[in-house]
Amino acid sequence: MILSFLIIFTLLLGINWGISSLGGGFIVGYYINPSITPISEINFNDLKSAGITDIYVLVSNDNYQSVLSAAKIKADAVGIRTNAWVYPGFNYASQVAHMNIGVQLDVETYDMPAYIPQIKAMRSATQGVKFSLSVKPDGWDGNQYYYLIAPLCDYIVPMLYTGDYGQSTTGLTNWVKINSIIYPGKIVAGLETYQSDQNTTSKNPNTTLAEIKAVKPYTHGVILFRYGLSNINGVG
Repeated sequence: MILSFLIIFTLLLGINWGISSLGGGFIVGYYINPSITPISEINFNDLKSAGITDIYVLVSNDNYQSVLSAAKIKADAVGIRTNAWVYPGFNYASQVAHMNIGVQLDVETYDMPAYIPQIKAMRSATQGVKFSLSVKPDGWDGNQYYYLIAPLCDYIVPMLYTGDYGQSTTGLTNWVKINSIIYPGKIVAGLETYQSDQNTTSKNPNTTLAEIKAVKPYTHGVILFRYGLSNINGVG
């Protein structure tokens, strides 16, 4: 169950971390793949207790309505915001927006300009809800053309995965400092909770907490990602 992961973060992300002092706009998000962690198996009270403010639920053209409806009912009941996590080719952004659900488009590319028309169309379709872009970190992983996409979304979520990019916590801090100046109010840090794609062992909670603290002063929030899209120790 997802609870095994959340127990680790309850003391890190709750009142003891000081979320209440950050204001209602600070995001503490968590990615969920319902094909691995079914919505029915998630205790949303535990999510809330762990300090989670937003969930990002992976959906497709075929299942978005049923999955998001189920997630939103549970999330609304505890005061968590629901967002659809989608990939290029998703055709129902307008319908999701009418459900009062945010949309995050995952654009992991080395050719960002080619996706600008699709990003513009999805931004237009999601007026009235939050629209964000999950992307590779500019500079760490080539030119991601943030200056083109920043005006087209509410926030950018760079995948600041220190283990995959061989970066230290200091390097993480330096990245968010610079980019928060260039794109003020636009950066929400995506953080991995495991060592790297080559070593999927969970990080020590203190390591993850250090990364959260490293980005907290300079970002609009954090979103936590677990290898396997929330598959914890082989259990959904």
